[in-house]
Amino acid sequence: MTDYLVFQLYGPMASWGEPAVGEMRHTNTIPGRSSILGLLAAALGIKRADEELLNELHANYRIAVRQLTESQWLRDYHTTQVPKENRKLRYATRRDELRLAPDELQTILSTREYRCDAYYLIAIEKTEGAPYELNVLQRALLNPVFPLYLGRKSCPVGLPLAPRCLSGELAQVLIDAETLLYPQLQPYKGWGTRCFWEGVAKRKGLLLQQSQERADNPISRKRWQFNSRIQHQGHLVKEA
Repeated sequence: MTDYLVFQLYGPMASWGEPAVGEMRHTNTIPGRSSILGLLAAALGIKRADEELLNELHANYRIAVRQLTESQWLRDYHTTQVPKENRKLRYATRRDELRLAPDELQTILSTREYRCDAYYLIAIEKTEGAPYELNVLQRALLNPVFPLYLGRKSCPVGLPLAPRCLSGELAQVLIDAETLLYPQLQPYKGWGTRCFWEGVAKRKGLLLQQSQERADNPISRKRWQFNSRIQHQGHLVKEA
């Protein structure tokens, strides 16, 4: 029997960052490892500058995702005013950027992608050296220190996360976690069975389809560095 912390993620809009080149900012269809760990860190109150504690968090938890809805793809065109690089000035806020160097502003363009009506179940498993017990993470998600959002600050969560600690096989836990869904959403049948997980590839109740690399495993928050990890993909096999 394995212990898991499970919770739901839903939002009208979400953006799960992929490697970005140039003006285009792509999104994956499911939240990545860095997105989920960042959400946990925000709930715990870990600041971005505390790299040692962030690295400890990154190294000691495994993540599984069940995709409940396909969600819709959206592309948004952005224009943003930013000051030119000036090592003599330090901008602490957006107001500083606009006020301290009004003659140095320039316009940058970007295109950002989002997923609309994205709905997932998340399962967190800890390793032996984990800095926080699962019930501590549960309490943090119920009363987060920092605001929680789905990939971007413009994408707040649309429902309470309703975290719960469950034990069992991963597949059964992801099925049992359907009890987290709000009653208002229960009339929508046919929740998705597609799952993504780390660690052991072949698991009871999960039909493995493929294993692939995903470059979303955070190394350094200060330097925005990531390395690759192996992510398994398959479907739940529910008993008749």
